[in-house]
Amino acid sequence: MTRLDRGLAACRRGLFILLLGALVATFGVTTVGIDGDSMAPTLRDGERAWVPRYETWWHRAGQGSWAQGDIVYFLAPGTVPRTWLDRVVGGPFLIKRVVAVAGQSVELRRGRLWLDGGEAPEAYLDGATVTVINRAPEVVPPGHLYVLGDNRSPLASRDSRAFGPVPIELVAGRASWVVWPWWRLDEDAAWRWNVRRL
Repeated sequence: MTRLDRGLAACRRGLFILLLGALVATFGVTTVGIDGDSMAPTLRDGERAWVPRYETWWHRAGQGSWAQGDIVYFLAPGTVPRTWLDRVVGGPFLIKRVVAVAGQSVELRRGRLWLDGGEAPEAYLDGATVTVINRAPEVVPPGHLYVLGDNRSPLASRDSRAFGPVPIELVAGRASWVVWPWWRLDEDAAWRWNVRRL
């Protein structure tokens, strides 16, 4: 085998690996990085979440749907790509929690979430401080989701309060596990296992 033949074989292997990686990330599973504290205390800055992309394609084929409580990864409505990487991957993307689905009435009273006239239990906030903000009731239109960050401190999360309900076609997947870092230093200076189901 000549040097040229070896080089061509290496190129073919490299292209095959790239193509396989792109197919897995598009139709199989991928991970997304958490940038910022808008989903604290559930997700922390620097963590990576596992996103089963096959669920997205399954939903787009009419099987199942996104549900209240899901943490979804989506293209922010009305955003313009800021960098060359955003242009390549179609970003920028955000990650937030679905708090209401189509047909539900959403309201914020003194920072607390109300759905269809009743206060919604939000155990995932873990007693965290929320903003003292009121928002008039709004019905989520068909084909949309209402999303909020778990961090409800002032200016902590850009979510449906800023851009309204998110069209379902902009959802790229649901975060199902935190997979990185494996260990995290707690507030009491103790290391704990950080891989967990969302």
